[in-house]
Amino acid sequence: MIELTTTGDSALVRVHGNLDATMAPDLRDALCWAVDRHTAVVVDLAGSPRVDPAGLGVLIRAHGRAKHRGGVICLVAPSRFVLTVLHTMHVDGVFPIFDECVTALRWVRAEVAASTAAASIVSSR
Repeated sequence: MIELTTTGDSALVRVHGNLDATMAPDLRDALCWAVDRHTAVVVDLAGSPRVDPAGLGVLIRAHGRAKHRGGVICLVAPSRFVLTVLHTMHVDGVFPIFDECVTALRWVRAEVAASTAAASIVSSR
């Protein structure tokens, strides 16, 4: 199951269940919607003990989409299994990873504020 909530410029996507081929289409839809409308997306994986290639592919493609739009996707509470897969596939450095949603949401809000401030400085020149 996927839960999606939004606050300001950020979206929180909670994943409940294994991030596998059966969940991948729903996650892809949720992440595409979130990335298209929000600068920062937090993906809470606390309820997702495992990931397979389909689920990993969805996360990586969503990261690329967010980056292309000037946004960011971060992960929260990935299991040891998920962390191992990310590390093995050499994508653990792609995503900011946090232990809890509150910390991740604070971080993304600070990132959004910093990028907004930098953009206003550049445009005022």
